Amino acid sequence: MAYLDTQAHLLEGLAGTVPAEVALSPLELRTLQLSQADGRASLRAPRRIERLGAMLFGSRRVAGLANARLEALRRFAILYRLDGKRIDSTEYARAEAAGLDGAMLARVRRIIDGWPRRVGPLLHAASLLGAVGLATAASVTAYFWLADQLEPAVAAILLGTVAVTLAPLFAGRPRGARG
Repeated sequence: MAYLDTQAHLLEGLAGTVPAEVALSPLELRTLQLSQADGRASLRAPRRIERLGAMLFGSRRVAGLANARLEALRRFAILYRLDGKRIDSTEYARAEAAGLDGAMLARVRRIIDGWPRRVGPLLHAASLLGAVGLATAASVTAYFWLADQLEPAVAAILLGTVAVTLAPLFAGRPRGARG
């Protein structure tokens, strides 16, 4: 996740200047910030197996906010981030029923539109497949070159050692890891 400054005035400035009556409170801005990491699954009630897993292993899932207005804001922000302009009109009605007016929802849309977009899963898979193909081609080329210079078994051991040494450098962080 990209670095986000928790200073309210910096977050407020992401979508330009607006009249004071449309400005969001620091708590509302923090709610928007937290919604960036939430997916569609965080909007539904936990399933039985998820509740059992939470009892046994501890829960990492966002259970929703206690404040109904902030939860409506979080829900709207998640759905708008994922669906964009295709968001269902019932979500606008649900947000307005929770006390969010049209000007505030327009402000939320402008803030979310200013966020950087994440790479889609198809592009991510294609990039990963390309990287694996490139690494495989480089490894095979290096093996045949080393096998001409050394014994084939020694070349295989040498390439294996290099791969095991370099793999953690290119593996990235596990999902959910912070640091």
